[in-house]
Amino acid sequence: MSQFDQTTRTWSGPRQPPVLNPAASLGQVIANVLERTPEKVFQICADTEAVMSCGELRTQMIRVALNLSKRCNVSKYDMVCVVVNNSACVTPLLLGFFLLGTPVHTLDASFEQSDLVHLMGITKPKLVFCNQHNLGRVEQSLKELESDARIMVLDTPETEKLLFDPVEGEVGYRAPYLGDSDKTIAAIVCSSGTTGLPKAVCLTHAQLIAPYPWLTNLGIDTMLCFSSLYWVSSFQQLMMALFNGHKRITTTKPFSPAYACELIAKYRVTNIFTPPPMLADLVVYCETQRVTLPSLRVVGCGGSSLPESLRQRANALLKPNGKVYMGYAMSETGGIVSIDLFGKPNSAGVLMANVTARIANEDWDLLGPEQEGEIQVHYAHPFYGYYGNEAETQALHTFDGFIKTGDVGYFDKTGFLYITDRKKEMLRYRGYQIAPAQLEAALMELPGVEQAAVVGVPDPDPPHVDLATALVVLSSATSPNTTPEQLQSVFNERVPDYKRLRGGLFFVKSLPRTANDKINRREATAMARKLSQLYND
Repeated sequence: MSQFDQTTRTWSGPRQPPVLNPAASLGQVIANVLERTPEKVFQICADTEAVMSCGELRTQMIRVALNLSKRCNVSKYDMVCVVVNNSACVTPLLLGFFLLGTPVHTLDASFEQSDLVHLMGITKPKLVFCNQHNLGRVEQSLKELESDARIMVLDTPETEKLLFDPVEGEVGYRAPYLGDSDKTIAAIVCSSGTTGLPKAVCLTHAQLIAPYPWLTNLGIDTMLCFSSLYWVSSFQQLMMALFNGHKRITTTKPFSPAYACELIAKYRVTNIFTPPPMLADLVVYCETQRVTLPSLRVVGCGGSSLPESLRQRANALLKPNGKVYMGYAMSETGGIVSIDLFGKPNSAGVLMANVTARIANEDWDLLGPEQEGEIQVHYAHPFYGYYGNEAETQALHTFDGFIKTGDVGYFDKTGFLYITDRKKEMLRYRGYQIAPAQLEAALMELPGVEQAAVVGVPDPDPPHVDLATALVVLSSATSPNTTPEQLQSVFNERVPDYKRLRGGLFFVKSLPRTANDKINRREATAMARKLSQLYND
């Protein structure tokens, strides 16, 4: 359990040294781990049925490192960018960068040119990997940036030959030590970008080594993750598989409930990670098609609030062995901050090992149990910074080194953490602060509501407060005679006056989402404003 220190007003997870050495370089650790079980299957590509053993993965990552160094003159500190789908060769490519000490900026292959220009404009890569389907967008983006970066199309025989051909020195290769692992960048992912433009988050070698080996007691054998390496959750899943000896299923195809169920059944998947909207889609499909998921033991969930009713419906499909585990994390920590292993309703669980947290109000007073404020965290291996953005890096930290998460929540008296909302997403109505996550959870308790997003639409009249506005996706079983006005009236009767949906309630076919399936707050707000304007005209 999380322990509270009355003197410092902080909560702490258990203190324990990591099993693997976070002072080493990531390539050293991974190469050593893979060498121990060379015959064991590490990865299966669902698209081609190609199987890769630990020994083969180790050989391929070494070849990537040596070939890029000798043939492409890539060295430590050169920036490399990958804008690719989750094909089988992405894993050894990534691990080869770790051996070289080359920071790798990972982007989603679905990104449009404007996204690529913004993000590659931050890191200015020397070498960019892409797929054939997005080559044109990458070329145009680099042209707009006036960049002379070299482009390599990953899904071509020429590139695969260049990367994976045998090379002199691969036998007997020893992974190099790259220097202080708390200050050596392994990868660059991005902040979620749900409310503003993403920032480039630096993950160090130490951050990616330290958090994961203690999870070996979860009984996970086969893992499936649809997220691309653009998201830190995908890195977390990869590290968990590598360090705990699990099998990993990859696919270039996007998530759909039907396809996910097909892969889970075919490969007897025991672990998946989903954000709540994806979990909702999966649950609805399984309930409608009368599908159960008996092989699953662990369904990790995070990224936004998880309604308790959705968790209960998911757990019913996972009987007798599986369970949904809600976690709380942020890209800047590199690992999970807390996880609910006990199924406590609406909780984000207890703090992970070597994590310290506290709750602060707007006057910077540190609060005690049951008191709500901003969550601030401190991890043994600190956040290195936003790439190329020292001002935002400094703004994220308190004077004593804690990270200001921007999330609002509290600890109960037993040390369980509860997330009530994002600080930046809080709506303000006539002196009241309204948490959209709370209204969304309440909406999803109404019959027929499958998904919901609440955003603020500005009142055109003084004092120009935020009017809570809901976008609602209905289930297929909902009566066609149900109107938005009826649902809004029922909801408004159940909440205090200041939490009423004064901006309206609108039915939509789907909610706008980011590439990682979180609700895209910027696009949802734009959609709500447009619908509100049409309704009022």
